[in-house]
Amino acid sequence: MTHSNNDDLINGIDPKRTQAIVDLIRNDTTSDSAKPEFRTTVAWDSGYHATMRVTDGQVVLADEPQRFGGEGMGITPEDLLLTAVGACLVATYIGGLSAASINVEHLRLSVSGRVNFRAAFAIEPGSPGFEDIKVVVDLQTDAPEQEVIELLEKLNKAAPIPDTIMRPVPVNVEIIHHSEVKASSP
Repeated sequence: MTHSNNDDLINGIDPKRTQAIVDLIRNDTTSDSAKPEFRTTVAWDSGYHATMRVTDGQVVLADEPQRFGGEGMGITPEDLLLTAVGACLVATYIGGLSAASINVEHLRLSVSGRVNFRAAFAIEPGSPGFEDIKVVVDLQTDAPEQEVIELLEKLNKAAPIPDTIMRPVPVNVEIIHHSEVKASSP
């Protein structure tokens, strides 16, 4: 990988390293660089608490808040989804703004949405998921507003997580069940 000194960084990103990554992806259409596989293992602990291990080994704790029967010991699945949308957009935006040599002083996203728990708890028919997701982008750059808005609108189409949830993506669930075998009495 190419390394540069801190003077070459734009928004903390090394453009030479970014270009090397783009070239690797462009020239390698079939490997893990072009289409990386991400994996998460989610293991139930107790109650609504679960421990997740993600692709690179980080550990994330999940739980429901106390008002919904959990212990509040981790992040809710809803918060994880909103966080994924926001984090993906931040990475996409900062990468694109840096590639355009636009210096960013401040970038913060507020991501929110309401989930239909009445449908989730079978109180009424309907979709149990988010009704919509709202993203508010607050940023300050050294570029003209219209230029930044046009660039971010283009970058929205390149963000993998928002793209994934805005189009139908199959979720294939395979169930492997293990029955307990009780010891027979003598």
